[in-house]
Amino acid sequence: MTRILVCLSLFCLFLARFAAADLVLSDAERARVESGQPVTMAAMYDFVPFSFVEEGELKGFVPDLVALLEQKTGLKIQLQSGEWSNNLRRLRERQIDAISDISFKPERTAFTLYTTPYFEIPTVVFTRKEFGGYEGLADLSGRKVGVLQNIFYLPELRSHSDIEVSEYDDYETLIRALAYGEVDAAIQNLTSGYHYATRNAYTNLKVVGEFQLDSVGREDLRFGVQPEQPEVRSILQKGLDAITETERKQLIDRWVGGASLGFIRDARTVPLSPEEREYVKRHPVITAHNEAKFEPYNFFENGQPRGHSVELIKLLADRVGLKVEFVSGKSWDEYLHMMRRGELDVMMNIVRSPERETYMQFTRPYIRLAQALYQQQDSPDIRTFDDLKHKRIALPDGFYMYDQLSRVPEIELIATDDSLEALMMVSTGEADATIELMTVADHLRQKYGIPNLKTQSALRIEGGDPLSLHIAVPRDHGVLRDILQKAMDSLSEQEKRELQQEWVGRAKSPASYVHLTGQELGWLESRAALGICVQQEHLPFEQIDENGQQIGALSEMLEVIANNSGLSFRVVPVAGFQSALEALDAGRCDLVSEAPMIAGRPGLTYTQTLFTTPLVIATGLDQVFVSDLSQIGKEVLGVVNGSGVQALLSDRRPGLNLRSYDTLPDALEALHEGEIYGVVESLPVLGRAMSQRVYGDLKISGQVQGGYPVRIAMRSDDGILSQVMNKALVSVTDSQREAIYNRWLQLATVRDKTDYAVITQVTLAAAFVLGVILLWNRKLARLNNQISESNQRLQDTHEELQVKNRMLEELSVTDRLTRLKNRLYIEQMFEREIEKAEQHGEGFAVLLLDIDHFKAVNDRFGHAAGDALLTEFAGLLKTACDREDIIARWGGEEFMVIAPGADAQRARALGERLCRVIGEHRFSEVGGCTTSIGVALWQPGDRQKSLSMRADNALYKAKEGGRNQVCCQF
Repeated sequence: MTRILVCLSLFCLFLARFAAADLVLSDAERARVESGQPVTMAAMYDFVPFSFVEEGELKGFVPDLVALLEQKTGLKIQLQSGEWSNNLRRLRERQIDAISDISFKPERTAFTLYTTPYFEIPTVVFTRKEFGGYEGLADLSGRKVGVLQNIFYLPELRSHSDIEVSEYDDYETLIRALAYGEVDAAIQNLTSGYHYATRNAYTNLKVVGEFQLDSVGREDLRFGVQPEQPEVRSILQKGLDAITETERKQLIDRWVGGASLGFIRDARTVPLSPEEREYVKRHPVITAHNEAKFEPYNFFENGQPRGHSVELIKLLADRVGLKVEFVSGKSWDEYLHMMRRGELDVMMNIVRSPERETYMQFTRPYIRLAQALYQQQDSPDIRTFDDLKHKRIALPDGFYMYDQLSRVPEIELIATDDSLEALMMVSTGEADATIELMTVADHLRQKYGIPNLKTQSALRIEGGDPLSLHIAVPRDHGVLRDILQKAMDSLSEQEKRELQQEWVGRAKSPASYVHLTGQELGWLESRAALGICVQQEHLPFEQIDENGQQIGALSEMLEVIANNSGLSFRVVPVAGFQSALEALDAGRCDLVSEAPMIAGRPGLTYTQTLFTTPLVIATGLDQVFVSDLSQIGKEVLGVVNGSGVQALLSDRRPGLNLRSYDTLPDALEALHEGEIYGVVESLPVLGRAMSQRVYGDLKISGQVQGGYPVRIAMRSDDGILSQVMNKALVSVTDSQREAIYNRWLQLATVRDKTDYAVITQVTLAAAFVLGVILLWNRKLARLNNQISESNQRLQDTHEELQVKNRMLEELSVTDRLTRLKNRLYIEQMFEREIEKAEQHGEGFAVLLLDIDHFKAVNDRFGHAAGDALLTEFAGLLKTACDREDIIARWGGEEFMVIAPGADAQRARALGERLCRVIGEHRFSEVGGCTTSIGVALWQPGDRQKSLSMRADNALYKAKEGGRNQVCCQF
């Protein structure tokens, strides 16, 4: 039997490896999969059709998607159903590994790593089939329109007095009202509306378009993962990326509907004004430029215009009813002259400049890209603007950087026809360097095999910041610009991501690209660079060098972010962490690059964690190992004044006796002189400081729980900045993050020039450490005495542990939200009451209560109000039930009461009393609320399942009978 089990285990492991064979997993990801440890993931129990409980089973789009991810990755995922607010709380409190159906919110990034969206749900307009066309609110004029009661966009909709608005309790009632002719149109979530229309066979309905209001957007559904488990997020992301179009369509056809998928992809309506519709009618074909070799954005190949920008303008034109005719075979400068003369309607992938604004109008940016400088492999590095002087720089004639550098007489510019020619000239030595968008240059180098080139950052060169690309039209074509902007605004993040992946990211995961919204791109373009506060001396994290530039692990991380996302940063030197926070508050910078999360510091928000390093304590050699700071008592610990470590310890452990010093060497010197018990600092920083000067009488004696997690901080009112930074951090791959960590933090590598005095000191320190090891055996004897003393303390602790175990046992049967007993407890009470009834013949009653229209409460008021309602409802049950009654939360909005010794009369009276008390109460957040109650009595032979099923059937009849009533099944 044992052999069979072993064989089965090996076979399952083989299947897991085989399933994930098509995915390239990192060592950490592979280890996580092969560990066999399941990922606990919470899903909503009432989010039709994505995840919902039916007949005791979790069903929907998400469970099927998770099963597909398990198949593709080999990762085991354990789904747990629950209400949304409780699921989110469990993720925040690290009780689960992951969550489904979460949307990106800046305030959640402190405890969530996001995947890209697996679905985006639009709000749409449903009508009956005889309804005419719909292009915007004007087509609802004079009509009756149904919406969910108190929906957030209701005031804006009611401001249109020509639209008659009716409110409904829930989406199912709303779609029924439309089907039966009570309203002419229903505005609601596409997937829920489609689900209820299909389930109830309302064949007379259709979707006419997406509801267009500034306050209404698409809801993005993603997986969220604990920030401490980045390998789980990356495995899930790789699994999502591996899902084929056919597999995705099958999922949507089953749960959302093929018609819904077609609508999402093809039928998003762009509402145009009468003037814009007239323009389209008069100008059905627009001309757009097509370059030769600006790959992968705009190029001509195999007789056809191709590239990201080409497909983008075709998509936008199709969205508004236009056709595109491309003009090929000319240079960039010739296209600019055509725009000046009005001979061309559109130029794509163009950078905005004051000179160009004199004859063109621009859309908001649709992508932002980093530039880099390319030069011959063995040539001296060009790192600054001054290094460019007296050099030959090859650039396409008329390009943005050509115009910028043409104003500098010391630079010899060589005009080329396109980017490929510029790169070839550098490769062959005809030019010293070129500056190009990294994605363009890397694509051309790989495709055409251009040799002998190396890449330098362009961030330190004037004009070398990332560039935003726009669509431009002639100055007198403002209407066309507005039409194209509306079409751009109608694109979902998924559509943008798919387009970019098709042309830009074929060789990489789409998760490594940053997809910024038009609002985010516009916000970035309005700022020359993001000011980032950098500590002047805190290697290996960061330091300001003699040229005023940032170096260190965080410098490399920010460079990766800039290259991936198109962000640019301006260094603001500060003395320490506290000085950085003061500069942030004063508006002198936008970001703090090295920031531990300080819960007691208001007005800040943080990115997800960049790095986590050990937080350690250095003490004298005679001190024992410190496993917890509580061992130290009132001993004095040295920290650097104004440092992140000081702020973190003051926040985490306010009772610690901290003494601050101007520098870390000052603190170590005080420890060396015996003035303090120890020094606390991040291990890479402390290790570097102790290696620069040998302290023979000091050692690292312990590690502080929680470590030193480094994030980027910003003001909490910078919502867009928070979104942008967290999206940018997601673009950093595991291998990039690991390489930076190993290079700077793992071994505390010092990037200064070789200091032989330091080497000598380190050698002496090593010899001293060997001597310490020889003396260590003598210390072991003393430690043995301490261990015997500790045994007595352990005996004392044992009794305390028993008390805590009893407390944990109580917590395990208590619902965290309502503080009632939970389902586990009441199922145990079932067995006890059944045993008593069988032995003594004394029966009991079971009451199952369900809050009426609870989902509508969550939809209308939000999950926080729903939680408040559940808590208040539980309090009423405690007050209204008899003392001997057992009350518990059964699940979601359902509660159960066991009434020992109750007969039919008493059970009915209790149910009616509860129904009346709930109905008469005014709840603090939502006002009035009712409940439906099903009652059942124990009968000989009953078990928990049969009795609770009769109560559930009675509850069903109460709800079918109109709710707010008691139904008994005796």
